Amino acid sequence: MNIKRNSILVFVIFNLLHFSSISQYYHYADSKTHARGIAGFKNEIYMSTNSGLIYKYNIKNHKPICLNLSAPLNELRDIDVNGQKIIAMQSANSSQLAYVLNGKAIRIKIDANNVFFDGIAMYASKGMLFGDQIDGIIPVYYTESGGIKWFPVKAPIKALKGEYGFSASGSNMIYIDEAFIFVTGGLHSRFIKTEDMGLTWFTSTLPFESKESSGAYSVAMANKQEGVVVGGDYKKPDLASKNCFITSDGGKTWTAPKTSPNGYRSCVLFHDGVYYACGSNGIDYSKDNGLNWTQLSTGKFFTMTVLKNKLFVSASQGRVAEFKLVK
Repeated sequence: MNIKRNSILVFVIFNLLHFSSISQYYHYADSKTHARGIAGFKNEIYMSTNSGLIYKYNIKNHKPICLNLSAPLNELRDIDVNGQKIIAMQSANSSQLAYVLNGKAIRIKIDANNVFFDGIAMYASKGMLFGDQIDGIIPVYYTESGGIKWFPVKAPIKALKGEYGFSASGSNMIYIDEAFIFVTGGLHSRFIKTEDMGLTWFTSTLPFESKESSGAYSVAMANKQEGVVVGGDYKKPDLASKNCFITSDGGKTWTAPKTSPNGYRSCVLFHDGVYYACGSNGIDYSKDNGLNWTQLSTGKFFTMTVLKNKLFVSASQGRVAEFKLVK
């Protein structure tokens, strides 16, 4: 037996099997900065950060630019980009958004109450925004002016005891096929959907563990019927159970996967037939509608986006990681 030749063959096969996990890290800010919101447009990724600043990072020349030094907020958790219009959501009990239009940064006040915002989703001129419950009601707002003017929805949603949103990755509220969807966690975890801008609502219970630190942190839909929610308990980042559930009927029922992601996950993303989920101990992917998950990478990550056929993932220490997409 040629041990050397066999060893080389094993090494080559191992590297081929793990080629997709090879990543490149880029710095866009100082080591105290991290982004829980990320979005891609043309050749740039945009990140809303814990420092209250919005960064634009060019994936071609790898140069970062801060967009709102003249009007910073305290902490930004979510971001949406549509051409020259950039909206970032603050989650520090102030009911404010950072709005950048044609390079000019302003602040927009949404509510006189100091709502802790959890998630925002935009589609063209329409958008929705929700926050932690106030007086037993989940505050939800809508816009039809591209985010300039916001109004409370016509049909308020009654909150359950100990229910709130987790603003961990800017992906707990999404838009797909005329529907705005968001998820909650805590003592009660729910999937909540409207197809008429908040005139009526559909809700279903998500089978996460009932704990203050547990629940649904993120939702992604392949279409109006098939989707995945991820989360778990952020205080137990390596616990690989009750951290992911799948629907094939538009959120009416939810089942656990056969093989779960490898721990708590703050973000899930669907692209070209593949689900990706990231969290504080790594990234996983699923090629079979969330039924089985495979590790893509280890490391601490917050949120993800796809741009130019690459997966960009927000990491700690002012960095963003770039991965090849899974085929």
